Amino acid sequence: MKSFGQRASGERLERMRGSPRWAGNGFRNLAPIAAGLRDAGTPMPSISEMLRPRPPRVPGAPLPLTDPRPAWARPAQSGLRATWLGHSTVLLEIDGFKVLTDPVWGPRASPFALMGPKRFAPMPVRLREMPEVDVIVISHDHYDHLDFPTIRALRASRTPFV
Repeated sequence: MKSFGQRASGERLERMRGSPRWAGNGFRNLAPIAAGLRDAGTPMPSISEMLRPRPPRVPGAPLPLTDPRPAWARPAQSGLRATWLGHSTVLLEIDGFKVLTDPVWGPRASPFALMGPKRFAPMPVRLREMPEVDVIVISHDHYDHLDFPTIRALRASRTPFV
């Protein structure tokens, strides 16, 4: 399944192994864990953590949606504009240069169409309604930041990915 990626090899694997954060089988944070956060060596929550009531993770009411297209039709007054489109997806406009971050238009943050966390609200615009962008930034390869069907659709635009 392409959305699972592939194992690193060759030059990429050597770069990974050369990182001071490489720990033989993965990367480790060199900074100490902040007080109150779980020890990185603890793989699962404790039984008491699993049984403890938690606040709901779903909004109690629909999130407000605003169509950003009217604003996009005119230049940003200050030269800088950030439009949050949902979760990790932001359109940054810097003196007319447009940067799209972590484009996720899919209904779920998952490699599977029918499983995985669903988005709380639809995207405020369809992918085809987006303005032309100059570059697409992918911050990291988690499913809530890297949506394979969206990436495939954007690939046709020939916009560079970084």
